[in-house]
Amino acid sequence: MEVIIINNQDDVDINEDKISSVSKFIFSQFEKDESSELNIALIGKDEIKEINEKYRQINKPTDVLSFSYRNDKDIFGFMGDEKEFRKEYGFFTVGEILLCPSVAKEKLKDYGDDWSLEKLLMFLIIHGILHIYEYDHDSDEDRKNMESEQLRLLELAEKEFKSF
Repeated sequence: MEVIIINNQDDVDINEDKISSVSKFIFSQFEKDESSELNIALIGKDEIKEINEKYRQINKPTDVLSFSYRNDKDIFGFMGDEKEFRKEYGFFTVGEILLCPSVAKEKLKDYGDDWSLEKLLMFLIIHGILHIYEYDHDSDEDRKNMESEQLRLLELAEKEFKSF
């Protein structure tokens, strides 16, 4: 199982090794197949704004976007399914998380004094992973379930990695 970090921004200094380690730990809470991959791309405000507009029709930057490939039939148009893909290529990318550290940094004050940027970035990555594994926040019940799971996973990661 692999988490691939792609840092295409230079607005905010990022500890890529720590983000990779914590992300892999969280990813392993959901994914048990060793041939699974998760991509996390750190990008700038202009790029995330453009992607947010294209895929969500929201013309403003956001802190995190996620794309799940686990059940995306468009990906498998050339072959049967995820299992067949793994057999053919030896791996499967379950999804991608696009994270904008500069937008997250701007929103940090909304989270309170005990939140560091590193903690917020991990929270956003957890949010993205949950979306990849079919959590959502469209209804009140779904939102409560997702928020509860986000906080549980964040606390688990904080214990495992001795805080952020």
